[in-house]
Amino acid sequence: MPFTEIKHSLGHILLVEDEAILAISQSEFLKNKGYSVQYVSNTNDAYNYITSGEKVDLILMDINLSDGMDGIQLAEKILSYREIPILFVSGYSDNKILDRVCKIKHYGFIPKISSPDIIECMIRSALKLYQAEQTLAFREKELRITFEAMGDGVIVLSPEGLIREINHKALDMLGHRKSEVLEKDLSSFLYLIQADARTRVSYPFLNALSGLEKTERRNDLIIVSRSGRETHVTETISPILDSEMNLSGVVIVFRETPNAPVMVPPKDGESLYAKVFQLSPIAMAISTVKDGTYLDINSSMESIFQLEKAKVIGRKTTEFKAWSNPEQLARLNQIYQEKGRMAGERMSVTHLDGNKFDVMVFSQAFEIAGERFILWINLDVTKILDIEGRLAKSLEEKDVLLKELQHRVKNTLAIISGLLNLESFKVENDVAKQSFLNAQSRIMSMSKVYENLYQSEDLESVDLRKYIEDLVFSLHDIFVLNPTKIRFDVKLEEIRLDLKRTLPLGLILNELLTNALKYAYPNEKGGDVRIHLSRSNENIILSVGDDGEGLPDSVNIEKGNHFGYELIRSLTSQLKGVLSSVSKKGEGLNIMISFPLHQSDKN
Repeated sequence: MPFTEIKHSLGHILLVEDEAILAISQSEFLKNKGYSVQYVSNTNDAYNYITSGEKVDLILMDINLSDGMDGIQLAEKILSYREIPILFVSGYSDNKILDRVCKIKHYGFIPKISSPDIIECMIRSALKLYQAEQTLAFREKELRITFEAMGDGVIVLSPEGLIREINHKALDMLGHRKSEVLEKDLSSFLYLIQADARTRVSYPFLNALSGLEKTERRNDLIIVSRSGRETHVTETISPILDSEMNLSGVVIVFRETPNAPVMVPPKDGESLYAKVFQLSPIAMAISTVKDGTYLDINSSMESIFQLEKAKVIGRKTTEFKAWSNPEQLARLNQIYQEKGRMAGERMSVTHLDGNKFDVMVFSQAFEIAGERFILWINLDVTKILDIEGRLAKSLEEKDVLLKELQHRVKNTLAIISGLLNLESFKVENDVAKQSFLNAQSRIMSMSKVYENLYQSEDLESVDLRKYIEDLVFSLHDIFVLNPTKIRFDVKLEEIRLDLKRTLPLGLILNELLTNALKYAYPNEKGGDVRIHLSRSNENIILSVGDDGEGLPDSVNIEKGNHFGYELIRSLTSQLKGVLSSVSKKGEGLNIMISFPLHQSDKN
């Protein structure tokens, strides 16, 4: 497993990339920025590293991997094992790929040719978003734990009397498991009797949907569990009414009373419940149902809303400017009237210093000694929404960014080529001068790729016919001093190929053509150079040939150690292609490369 690693507090990144040069470049850049980087080149090593228990804060994942499983499939496998933020990097951004990406949880999609600074910015945003989501998930979990840990049994019914939700205390009273009662008729599991008369209590409103219009309370009741255990309770029944005052649900709360009068929970500040309320990291407040007067708020509420507790107690919601947007209040009031509660409704709030932020509002009504109250829970989601907005804007601007990046890459390569050309004028040694020309032609072959992308509406693939034509004419200008000496026979089918494979194909073609132009026709002899591109079934076939001198017996294209031929063989292997050659002395050389039109790992 190849890797480079440093230790730093900014974050531990697992880089999954099968292009060695890109992986090393990205790894070194991120290390210099202060991240710890673990680099792997295939899906098996990536999954094994995740399951080994090593610390990973974020995965920077190439989608187009070349070992049978692509990055999206690997992400699905990893996410089934553990929750971890994944940031995709790909040279592909077609709708099919984006649709697949959207179906799994991820934290961003970055074009592969994006600058390192943009990738690092997205990494920082993804880490912040993940941290915010984890905080929100923790708070939501706290709310669920609070519901399950309540000392009262709570049952939520549909209008037909089916059990929608039930907490642990109520299940204990009934003597059943949750899976046994959900979506089942309440009367099949609840045996409720009057303590004195020992007669069974029924719910007449379940047979007449409009029969329950307000909260009702009954004392001196006994729940008989499945095992026969009796629990003395008081019962509070609250309707959930829709906008037309029709019954859309019922909440039943059973408070255990060990054969004693109902006791109001202690109000002193040292009580257990008061401590939980005040020390909770979740912003909470308690108000009356009757007129909305605030009775208490905790320290987290003071911090989020920047209001002192002493200035809130005894006042109503409408008295606070931050909460007095008429349209907003009307919308929230309508939701509360329809549902009887808030379940994550968004609300915009303005601090006294003018700063605006967003919260998610939750509420739940409850009753103490015959008086109804509301518990308000507020989660600050400003940072999360801000990160989501910036990520969305980044995706909207990707096409413009891609074109600009391709243009800059093309210009940079052109500048490098120009500098090499200037230096070659100063070199008198023929071998050294030839080396400059070789380097210049290789850079030019890559530059032509980005030039075609920049000029095309399709930012994901290259028109091979136009690209090869441009490359042939450019090489002719560099290497052919006598235009009448060399004639080109160019036959190209219309084929488009992705950027990742066009670059190695262009370098292969560059090597083959420069060799033909330099060595096939010595002593001012002329001839024809053939460049044919075609598609056969699901393969692309590139053929480059000449009618020149042919190869000397001492040269073996498929095994020789000449740098140009080694480069051709390595690039052909990267394309998962096959190289073949035919050479006859005095009759010329023909080289053919065949590789798959579609990569096997690209779905």
